Amino acid sequence: MRKILGTLCVVIVLSCAGFSEEIQKKAIVEYLKGIVKITKKAENEPVLVKLGTAVYPGDKIETWADSRVELKMEDGSNLRIGNNTMAVIEEMKQENGIDRSVIRVMVGHVWINIKKLIDGRPMNSVIIAGKVKGAVKGTTYRADVDKEGEASINVYDGAVAVTKDGREEEVKKLEKVASKDFLKARFDEAEDANDDWVRWNKNRDKIRIMIVFTEKRNGQVSLVPLSEVIFAEELLKNYLYSVIDQAALNQIRDNEKLKAALSDDKDGKKAAVAGLEFGADVIITGQVDAIAEQTSSGYGMYTGIADMQIRVVQCYSAELVSAKNSQKRIVDPVAQGAFNNAVRRSSAVLVESINNDIIRSWKKENTKGASLYVSLYNVTLEKIEAIMKGIAGISGAQNVSQISFVGRRALLSVTFNGDSLSLAEKTAELNLKDTKLDVVGVSMNRIEIEVK
Repeated sequence: MRKILGTLCVVIVLSCAGFSEEIQKKAIVEYLKGIVKITKKAENEPVLVKLGTAVYPGDKIETWADSRVELKMEDGSNLRIGNNTMAVIEEMKQENGIDRSVIRVMVGHVWINIKKLIDGRPMNSVIIAGKVKGAVKGTTYRADVDKEGEASINVYDGAVAVTKDGREEEVKKLEKVASKDFLKARFDEAEDANDDWVRWNKNRDKIRIMIVFTEKRNGQVSLVPLSEVIFAEELLKNYLYSVIDQAALNQIRDNEKLKAALSDDKDGKKAAVAGLEFGADVIITGQVDAIAEQTSSGYGMYTGIADMQIRVVQCYSAELVSAKNSQKRIVDPVAQGAFNNAVRRSSAVLVESINNDIIRSWKKENTKGASLYVSLYNVTLEKIEAIMKGIAGISGAQNVSQISFVGRRALLSVTFNGDSLSLAEKTAELNLKDTKLDVVGVSMNRIEIEVK
């Protein structure tokens, strides 16, 4: 397997507001697939990267074919490095109240997800590719550099102000610009998503949300709540979210776990179980009472009133993240329009009010609990039992249970006397008949394993 070398480079500068005089920063390897090597500063020989490896200023990362790695920055931002890429982490420090990181990419592919702070203070970044310079404040974009050093930037959320030779172009969501001709253009999101690298990054960026509502329309219970679809459309205006397919949900609406999630669930545990069953990170349950009736003034107008009450639960911790309600009314010449628009207006208010709660909960590190989750990819039902027995035999592991199995993906729950990295290392060492476990990802409370 050969390494890819290049002559020109991209420089990425990440910065955010801080409070200390000067503190050295680092990044942690949270996902690893294939062959990735690191050459530490002042060292000559590269060594294989491992999950949990700390990356410091001056370290050089090299990925080979069919390889990729994700680095978690201390400010919560993600830097992902694709296959056949060479990058050097030149700076990561907090100086004069500003966190500053410089990453030099000689050739290859990088994906940057800059986190915005909850209080609204932006995390700034600058990307430089030859004569092209991009200024960023909280966004998601990718940069690709070819062997000749020509770079292109695709923006997926937010905006990047790109300059070249004194000329500036503001590249917004779903727009791209190349350093060679410096012509801004829109790109087709559906066509772009055919790229495996793009699909993988988008999946890792997003918080998977499941929406389950009980809906009454003019006093009658709806078999298929339209309010779920409308609420989902409002959620999806935020790039960070993906929504569990409502069409698939309709086919399993009689599932006992879904019914329990909508029943008396004061602590959120029933909702959390239902969400985990269907692969969600967050579940939103709610009661929607909406009417559309003719106005007393006549003129063929209808008044739509939507009263919505929702609860937001983080599935992995069963934490009640938020509980909100909203009532909105609207007048429309069509009854269906009055109903839809009243629900949409209430949904928009609620989505805006829960955004920060969801993101804050998602970013919060859970260091107190001993419950860890193991995601198995490309697994068969026959292999799950053997894997569970293998994990149960690890010293310190108890209460290994299967939460879900959908589409060759399974989710296990494990009580472990230690941290996720220790369990990941021990799981990778398991010797199972006809089954190889490739640990590709690890975070505070989750391990990701590809089964071969």
